[in-house]
Amino acid sequence: MKFVVYNLDTSRVKLEAYVDRTSKKDLGEKEVEARRNNWKKVGEMIDDGTNFVAETFDKVDGHRAITEGGGVVFIRNTNIAKAEYKFLQVTEIQTPVQQLFVPEDY
Repeated sequence: MKFVVYNLDTSRVKLEAYVDRTSKKDLGEKEVEARRNNWKKVGEMIDDGTNFVAETFDKVDGHRAITEGGGVVFIRNTNIAKAEYKFLQVTEIQTPVQQLFVPEDY
């Protein structure tokens, strides 16, 4: 599973979830190699800070989307009996600055 979060602006973030169902358990190892990275988007939403019930904690406003990084990764497993992770990786992606289009006669 991949979970991608990126800023849309200063007050909203987009959340996307992807799954690659390829598994050595279900397929032979050679077939897995051939089908690897077959990611399918299974969900997406825009969080503007009003999507979830959250309290304000210290200086963090519980009614705003978190748009600033902090070097912390949090994995929450609610109401499940067992969680297993394999090949877990966390990567921060620095996107290039997008240039604002300005017409020549501006």
